[in-house]
Amino acid sequence: MSGFESPYPPAVSQVGRNEWELTCDMTYRDGDRVIVVPAGQRTDWASVPPPLRWALSPMTGAAAALLHDHLYRVLVKAGKMTYREADRILWDALRLLEVDRFTCDSMWGSVRMAGLVRGRAGREGWLRDAPAVLAIILPVTALVAVPTLVALPFAALIALIKRVG
Repeated sequence: MSGFESPYPPAVSQVGRNEWELTCDMTYRDGDRVIVVPAGQRTDWASVPPPLRWALSPMTGAAAALLHDHLYRVLVKAGKMTYREADRILWDALRLLEVDRFTCDSMWGSVRMAGLVRGRAGREGWLRDAPAVLAIILPVTALVAVPTLVALPFAALIALIKRVG
């Protein structure tokens, strides 16, 4: 059985403008493996680029994002897990948190796409995932790109007005 064990939701405190820190251990079970995210782990939640935050909140599946940060920073870095496996756990954790399928797929596709720039380790298994990643990323990009391009000039104008005022 997989899922977050305790505590849920994670106990965090804000330590920077876009950074939070886990204040007590968080435990996630992935089948027979128990993953403990220790207190002190920092996160920016989901690294959603500012122009896309209207479509996908950085706080979506917050516990899953915190878990994924830990997997990359500790287990992948130590060679105990691949990026591909960490990305699969992210998707599973998001679904367990009842995040909608579109958002789960979009987040998974985004982290798998980012694997292309992580060197050889990040590209491991990428060709197997490529059809699914492209089937997700291409429509999502089309859905998000047009409204984002329309909104960007207005967002820039608002930012300018805020600076002047």
